[in-house]
Amino acid sequence: MKQLMKSLAFTAAASSMLFTGASLAADQKIGTVNVQKVISQLPQMATIQQDIAAEFKEPMDALKQLEGDIKYNLEKRKRDEAIMSKKEIDELDGKIDALTKEYQAKAQPLQQSLKRREQEEQQKILQLVRTAVDSVADEEGFDLILQQSAVAFAKPEFDISTKVVEQASKSN
Repeated sequence: MKQLMKSLAFTAAASSMLFTGASLAADQKIGTVNVQKVISQLPQMATIQQDIAAEFKEPMDALKQLEGDIKYNLEKRKRDEAIMSKKEIDELDGKIDALTKEYQAKAQPLQQSLKRREQEEQQKILQLVRTAVDSVADEEGFDLILQQSAVAFAKPEFDISTKVVEQASKSN
């Protein structure tokens, strides 16, 4: 009986808090934003991707050339192995090893640099989106904006993503 009384008291307290929270939420204007969607639709993203591709073009082309050289030599070894002498095979294997080591030595630092640059630009874009969300929320009188992926359901009219894209697209 004592357990039942505690359970009823807890249920009553929880219900009271739920209704209090609901009435407080009713006084607030809450919206959602899909940040990934916003980022993917920003014209600045295309510009950033082009800039990064241009910045890393030379080292990427060099890596592609090394890949081609390795592939060519591997195919040559497989194709001509039967007619090659042991010395020629050993020389070709040494060349393939050297090219592979050179590729590995260049690829890892390049990937790290590329990742670092992408993260730098992503932080700039996220800041731009945050500023746009703040601006739209202020203009529209929202009290709270939630990331859409964290919300189980929201009516489409509470989604400010399109307005955020428009606002952020104006900025440079």
